[in-house]
Amino acid sequence: MNRFFLILILLLISGKILPQEFGSFNKQVVFDPVNSGYFIFRIPAMVITKKGNLLVFSEGRKGKGGDWDPSNIVYRASYDEGESWTPITVLVDKGNTTCTNAVPIVDYFEEKVHLIYTVGYNNIFYTYSIDEGLSWETPLNITDALEGFKAKYPWRVVATGPGHGTQLSNGRILVPLWFSNSNAIDSLNFALAHHPSIAGVLYSDDFGKSWLLGDIIGPNNDTLIFPSESVCVELTSGEVLFNMRNESKNYRRLVSISPDGITGFTSPFYSDNFFEPICHAGMIRYSINPFQNKNRILFVNPDSRMTPWSVNRGTTNKAAPKRQRSNLTLRISYDEAITFPVYKEIDAGPSGYSDLAVGKDGTIYCLYESGSKNNNNFLPAAITLASFNIEWATNGRDALSADDMPLNSNLVCAAEKYNNVVPIKKKRTLFKKKLPRTC
Repeated sequence: MNRFFLILILLLISGKILPQEFGSFNKQVVFDPVNSGYFIFRIPAMVITKKGNLLVFSEGRKGKGGDWDPSNIVYRASYDEGESWTPITVLVDKGNTTCTNAVPIVDYFEEKVHLIYTVGYNNIFYTYSIDEGLSWETPLNITDALEGFKAKYPWRVVATGPGHGTQLSNGRILVPLWFSNSNAIDSLNFALAHHPSIAGVLYSDDFGKSWLLGDIIGPNNDTLIFPSESVCVELTSGEVLFNMRNESKNYRRLVSISPDGITGFTSPFYSDNFFEPICHAGMIRYSINPFQNKNRILFVNPDSRMTPWSVNRGTTNKAAPKRQRSNLTLRISYDEAITFPVYKEIDAGPSGYSDLAVGKDGTIYCLYESGSKNNNNFLPAAITLASFNIEWATNGRDALSADDMPLNSNLVCAAEKYNNVVPIKKKRTLFKKKLPRTC
């Protein structure tokens, strides 16, 4: 017996016996600046269309890669679940102007992909595709929708998202955005600073034909320090939860809930569910009763609480120094974002902004800034796409049920009922047996 344990210990030390890995996990670079004509790629965004195609967006930055340096919005598409990709295509080019913060939204009601983006941090544009990203309509400047807001908050800087926008089950489209009334000059870019800031939301109730502004979600005051980039998700109650970046010294993200996604926001509170390294995060619904057997919400950001902060990147006496961006971590909630008890590390190395998408078969896609260029943690080496299933994310403790309908069925069914389409039988290709539920 002693000899057996000795052999076992030797095998463990030598690495011959490894912990069992559940599920599947893959990783690939989709935006690589090498020989691309850009200094870096930043600010990823992603959606999976109703037909299951992947559209990924990024900002190709020139110069030194700063926020105000000349940049284009670029994108790629995959029509075979990430096996192959179209070439990098320039979608928005305004010469030496900053083009940034692409926010794609899948419209299940009109089968479009909407796209909102920012030019020069003072103009918002809108376009859409009706052919799975093969072509895009002539962009419209919709900044007029924001002008009346200046009476409430005299903004000088505005930006959308970033990351994907959200369509609610009633068809409403939500695009988080943030404003700054700064008069200060950013010493890094010699342009208007992005703080102080507040968080807001742009919305459309007619599937992109017109756009309006909702109420302020996160004001800036002595308690709420510079709320800015936010993400949102619809809850089973019909309420909408917003999760906001901020620069508080307690390094926690802000949360606020609205009954309709545009008004009546609760007072934002710092949530211990989320460490805040002062960086954008990704959030999306994975599953919802009764279409699937569990409610699940996913959240991802760099949980870099064990890594050092960058002392020289604080903004004011009120703001915390920015943490190094690393250890990209996925978190899962089963109780409608009250708690996020399950977590899994996606990338232990340098990793920054991220976005999430979910395929019909349950595959989770995470598009994120990875690596570091010139040993600068705030300049990613590339934009990487990780894809994995719920078994991998939970170390085998969770899996989809054979009775589950394809994911996002709640929006598919909502759109079918809205358009008076006769519901059709749904089935998941992952399982052989037919499913009993319909819309």
